[in-house]
Amino acid sequence: MRRKWRWGLLALALLLDLVLVTQSAQATKKSKGLILDNARQYYSVKTIKGFIRRVHAGGGTFIQLHLTDDQRYGVESKTLNQTTQNARHKGDVYYNRKTGLAFLSKKQLRSLVVYGHKRHVEVIPEIDTPGHAKALIKLLKTSSKANQKLAAQMTHKNELNLQSAKTAPFVKKLLGEYTGLLYRGQHLAIGGDEYSSSSAASQPNAVNYTNALNRYVNGKGLKTAMWNDGLLKADLKKIDHNILVTYWSYDGETNSAKLIKQHRKVRATLPELNQAGFQTINANSWYLYVITKPVTFKKSNVNYWKNDLRKNWNPQVWDKTYHQSLAQSSNNVGSAISIWGDGKKTYSQTQVVSKTAPFLTTYFKK
Repeated sequence: MRRKWRWGLLALALLLDLVLVTQSAQATKKSKGLILDNARQYYSVKTIKGFIRRVHAGGGTFIQLHLTDDQRYGVESKTLNQTTQNARHKGDVYYNRKTGLAFLSKKQLRSLVVYGHKRHVEVIPEIDTPGHAKALIKLLKTSSKANQKLAAQMTHKNELNLQSAKTAPFVKKLLGEYTGLLYRGQHLAIGGDEYSSSSAASQPNAVNYTNALNRYVNGKGLKTAMWNDGLLKADLKKIDHNILVTYWSYDGETNSAKLIKQHRKVRATLPELNQAGFQTINANSWYLYVITKPVTFKKSNVNYWKNDLRKNWNPQVWDKTYHQSLAQSSNNVGSAISIWGDGKKTYSQTQVVSKTAPFLTTYFKK
């Protein structure tokens, strides 16, 4: 009887150990996702649903739709007078009559959010400001007189001017068109990459702008995501720490040696963001950016990338190929592979799906 009792205790102890190991593994498992450039190249609802299924099949949990950039404002907006009522309609695709460019309707975006939600894949719309705003500004300048006046007051070249008191209220209004399309607790991405002042050592205007948008989004029951460019060492304590930071590059991948040095001097590293309390998504552009141009899809290059990713990358490797200062914090919560257009429409949607498949398969199996 005692022997059976001892074996029972041993079995129970082994079972508890197994449960604890399983829970530990689950706790340390990083989320994975896809960032899809819907601005340089339009993707239909059907194509995006296919990508959502691919993310789900790979065990991923999110897809971020980069809807706006210099090339296209890729979603319906009443504020910018880009609506389905004003559009040319062909099949299930809407085209802006002035620009000739296709865009998703709000109803279509909502359908994608619901489709993803049913498959446990969060669809994260991204409205990119203050940089990459050329298409947004073009719509401003070609719509109402009020919008034309706003364009004169709050834009500078292809960017929104953060020194203007008009900018934050305008962008809040813009974001407000999409907050109701998401489920409570989901993310809305506000951009924040590659704008001209992101090389300054401190950016009080950017801090105020970021916090204002974040608090507006939070007030709608949602969470904020943004790129890492504007999160500077000197400003970290002032920026709201509940923002999810998508970390794509430490130095901005510029060709200027001077700018590279400046960026690496003032910008926060991914581990520094984690230490400060920010959660991050590792989107290391060296390994995880797939750009839809012919050289990317050469057989030799595809094979090299697959082998390189398998052998040399993991979610802790955030700064190009460097393995120093690894991102070991639990605040580094996941990673994302990205599909970026080349701006030339080199490939059809079907071709992009086919040619990027080996990249997505390798990443999600990693």
